[in-house]
Amino acid sequence: MMNKQRIAGKSSRIVRLPRSAGIPKMKANLIYLAQLKKHNKLGKGRLFPNQTTISIGTDNSWFNAQEISREPGWIPVVNASYVWLSGNLNSENAVISTRFSLSQLRSIRSASLLLSIDNYAVVIINGAPLVYDAPQNTPSFYNTGRSFNIRRFLRRGRNDIVIIAFNFGGPRSVSNPAGVAARLDIRLSSLL
Repeated sequence: MMNKQRIAGKSSRIVRLPRSAGIPKMKANLIYLAQLKKHNKLGKGRLFPNQTTISIGTDNSWFNAQEISREPGWIPVVNASYVWLSGNLNSENAVISTRFSLSQLRSIRSASLLLSIDNYAVVIINGAPLVYDAPQNTPSFYNTGRSFNIRRFLRRGRNDIVIIAFNFGGPRSVSNPAGVAARLDIRLSSLL
């Protein structure tokens, strides 16, 4: 991270993300924007106007997602199912997404994402990259999963999350399984 001086004299932080050899950042952003267009055709997505504790897990309700069986080596993710691309379960990658709306009258106290992925992924929340993995076959990504603090990525009102998942070594098959399970846990304040 480095500081950059602005003309007005206030410094801002620029975060430089590593380049993934799996997919260029520009292509990841184009995929994200294409998913948003599809969501715009479908409508608002899930609404959570009165809840203070929200859990959103991957399942068939996510766009382009189809539930699959959990492999024995994959961590069980409570309130989420393992999914892959609904149009082609044998594909080398899967682009899944969901849209949800949080109350305008509540502030976001905490938010986390538990991600279990076989093998690696790009995760974009509201246009900002959260995860940008390099191509790899890392068992800890699905044996234990990874947890991220996503509070700063979320906002009141509409939120979009897109996960671009990749299978290392080619198309998904019995001998080369692939899957992604994600769960967002969000805690909101009382009414403002």
